[in-house]
Amino acid sequence: MRGSFKLFTWLGIPVFLHWTFGLIFLYILWHAQNEGLGTLETVWLTGLFMALFLCVLLHEYGHAIAARKYGVKTRDIVLMPIGGVARLEKMPEKPIQEFVVAIAGPAVNVLIALCLFAGMNFAVEGDLLELFSYAIRSDIGTEIVTESGYFLSPWLHFAIKLAFTNVALVIFNMIPAFPMDGGRVFRALLSMWLGRPRATKIAAWVGQFIAMLLVAAGIWGSDFMLSILGIFVIYAARAENANVQTEDLFSKYTVKDILRPKFTRMRSNDWMMSAIETLRHGLERNFLVFDVNDRLVGMLEEEDIVRAMRKPDVTAEILQYAQRAEVIHLHESLLKAHHLIRQRGFGVLGVIDDEGQLVGVVDEAGLSYFQRMSE
Repeated sequence: MRGSFKLFTWLGIPVFLHWTFGLIFLYILWHAQNEGLGTLETVWLTGLFMALFLCVLLHEYGHAIAARKYGVKTRDIVLMPIGGVARLEKMPEKPIQEFVVAIAGPAVNVLIALCLFAGMNFAVEGDLLELFSYAIRSDIGTEIVTESGYFLSPWLHFAIKLAFTNVALVIFNMIPAFPMDGGRVFRALLSMWLGRPRATKIAAWVGQFIAMLLVAAGIWGSDFMLSILGIFVIYAARAENANVQTEDLFSKYTVKDILRPKFTRMRSNDWMMSAIETLRHGLERNFLVFDVNDRLVGMLEEEDIVRAMRKPDVTAEILQYAQRAEVIHLHESLLKAHHLIRQRGFGVLGVIDDEGQLVGVVDEAGLSYFQRMSE
């Protein structure tokens, strides 16, 4: 994701931190100044936020590990001020599998809260409910002495706050505001009776309605983070619904339906100048590259041509800028072409017939035109 930098890789999944994460520290400083917190209390609050985001990270790993069980890879996990996002290559289409993947994240927070509560049960004496009540109502990071005389240290106070925050995360995440976890659970249940496309449309509408309530509540209560979250949910719900409806459309057709038999062939030993001129004066943006024996050896995308033009490197052979080409069978589902072009980033795909002969190409322009004509 743009604007993110890599922290580490764990269990084969890279973890990134979005630049907006720094807003968390600005919020902490603003809150500390507004509430008159001292240095130790500010450090305590910062630690609580960092521990909370560790729980968020484990929450996202819950989704990723559950998805891996069904053969779905996770591209990365991105941490942002409003939470984390595990970017799966795709969501499992079987309702029960989506249900498991969606519920796995909140289940991790339930487990964390139970472990914290169990640990506190062994670590303290006295009435836990009384301690919890005092801890929740008390000021940040302060020592507490209950009416019964029990001393509650800042560390135990920290654990209680973290445990209840995990409970709050579970409750909030299970709100059926698609595409939040609760919304995905809601869609999975609907899909069992209505099918995925219709269930997504209903879940998206419900999610957007709830998100607008969140935005309104955030404005009314001067909670800008809640409003930002609501706006994010509205955008994500629309995008997810559009993507599912597109996939449903493409699943009904094959590559043959949008095959373009006439296309420009680039020669591997030609200069980049020829590619630049073709790009300038033609409508095609991406090209297949062939050697002198007319064998497919690569793909030349628009950005590669522009890069050579800006250097300038117009006398370099085209093969130096060519990337690996991908081919797809004539009778493959159009959904596979959609995945290769729009998710894996191939600018153009070669299309082969039953004898393995190249019979044409498909590209983004063809997909977009077909989609507009079919909707």
